[in-house]
Amino acid sequence: MATVFEISGQMAMFRKPYTTTSSVSFAFPPPTAVAGLISAIAGISNGSNEDGCNATFWEQLKGTKVSVAILNDLKWGRYTVNFWNVKNPQSSPHIQVKHQFVKKPRYRVFVDGGLEEQLCSKLEQNRFVYTPYLGVAYALADMQFIGKYLTEPVQEKILECDTVIPWDDSIKLGNIFETGGVFKEQVPFRMDAKRTFLQSISVLYPPCPETKLLLKERGNADVTRCGEDVVAWFPEW
Repeated sequence: MATVFEISGQMAMFRKPYTTTSSVSFAFPPPTAVAGLISAIAGISNGSNEDGCNATFWEQLKGTKVSVAILNDLKWGRYTVNFWNVKNPQSSPHIQVKHQFVKKPRYRVFVDGGLEEQLCSKLEQNRFVYTPYLGVAYALADMQFIGKYLTEPVQEKILECDTVIPWDDSIKLGNIFETGGVFKEQVPFRMDAKRTFLQSISVLYPPCPETKLLLKERGNADVTRCGEDVVAWFPEW
């Protein structure tokens, strides 16, 4: 069984780690952001009361796998955010930093194994323990429980995928020109309990959600049917 829910909001900002002064966002929550999101809803503490660098929820995510679908067209906004100038407050108390945001995002999140039961219990009650947000604390997330579904093998050899696709060279796409192109990103996948980066993973997604990517050869991709969606799963944590 897989638990499915949707998150949305007025804006999101999942900062790409290589951006510094001007923050640039991923188009969707990478697996590391999903890990924090589902742990917050389920009520798994990150241990920050003991050390601000802690992310102890990673210890309880073992055996969990996730997938993400982009539901709204991607629209971007670029705004300047005021911050306290902690380095040189004598010259100016504030600094202005440019940020890129996803405007009015909506995503469908699929969760299988591991924390799924704890997560599902909270979603069924429309409750959460720690406030869910979309990348940054001021981008609050609305959540909607969709349901629990059996994950079923997909028999078709050629199929359209509804989610972001974890990518390797064994996978072959069949409709790049029809979809208007394809985006490829390297996203963070796994951290440890001290927020040390451990692993990234390549992904593919289409320029708009109405045009699904066609898997001509699925190769090593873990693809199942979950309700009405064809889901490409990230590996288990």
